[in-house]
Amino acid sequence: MLTVFGNFKGTYKMSLNSIIQPSRPTVSQIVEQFRKKDMFVDNSFQRRLVWTERQKVRLIETILMGYPMPEIYVWQQPADADTGKQQLSIVDGQQRITAMTQFVTNEWKLSKAYLDNEAAEYVDRPWKDLPDAIKQQFWDYVINVRTIPSNVDAEQIKAIFKRLNETDKSLNPQELRNAEFNGTFIKLAETIADLPQFGELRAFTDHQIRRMADVQFTSGMLMFLRRGLLEETITTINETYDLYNDQYEEAEQDLAAVQEFLDDCYNIYFCNGRVRSFFSKQVHLFTLFCVDQSLKAKGANRDPVPAKLNSFVETYEDNPNTSEIIEKYREGASSRTRSRASRALRLNNLMKWIVET
Repeated sequence: MLTVFGNFKGTYKMSLNSIIQPSRPTVSQIVEQFRKKDMFVDNSFQRRLVWTERQKVRLIETILMGYPMPEIYVWQQPADADTGKQQLSIVDGQQRITAMTQFVTNEWKLSKAYLDNEAAEYVDRPWKDLPDAIKQQFWDYVINVRTIPSNVDAEQIKAIFKRLNETDKSLNPQELRNAEFNGTFIKLAETIADLPQFGELRAFTDHQIRRMADVQFTSGMLMFLRRGLLEETITTINETYDLYNDQYEEAEQDLAAVQEFLDDCYNIYFCNGRVRSFFSKQVHLFTLFCVDQSLKAKGANRDPVPAKLNSFVETYEDNPNTSEIIEKYREGASSRTRSRASRALRLNNLMKWIVET
């Protein structure tokens, strides 16, 4: 049984670092393993692919220039009892391995705009157009790989991944959160973010989606259903993930509530393109969701809502100084939009517009 450093108080415990084995495989070996699924990405803690084309091109240039790249960490899986086949889970290095594999399948070229050596023979060329000598140089490049034994458990692997990346500014809090939690709550948030009705709102840019901003947003929707109107901070999100990581009995109920809301957006609330455009923006979409849930909880008649939303948008955009309700809502939408106070301002005043005006 592997023993690692815990809360060290003078008693010697085996260091995890001491049993991680170094090796130096070539790009050829790594790409082949990845293609054959002998090396794979574990989505239970890994993040989405986020590298831009510039980052990919510069990685390949690093290889072709013979410069070193950071170590890759893999986790050895238990061997198949019958065949002895043993897979490797990528702990740290997903972006690099994927970029190398994409390059040799001609998914992008080595754009001159991203290269330091603009006179190199490989400038603006995809893989298929490179000379054989350069291809051979690429395949022969060696990478430092550290292999973690299979008797290290999954929780330790997640801790390693988080530790490796927590000082990397390219990882945001939601991506680190994805590495730490893999229970029902985050999986449901990801399921909602992947719903076609949610994607069709176009509330998030491709870059924001790669950085999991959409998953953080849908997590906020689920937080509202479970805990009401909260200040959305790293602490409150992590608390909620932890609270519902192992047991989330209302998951199906909450999924149905969000799906019904999305259907209502298209079938009821979005009475015209202007209303849809306004309430597809993240800050207003979240407010509309809270209002929708509040109206349903009160059993209120929603027939007048489309017309009320239309008049709200028209006043907000065309005659903002004619309504105190609009001004208060605008205040709640102008700064610290994830604070409880700002959310309450928006929710209360949009509700007031719908119910009282």
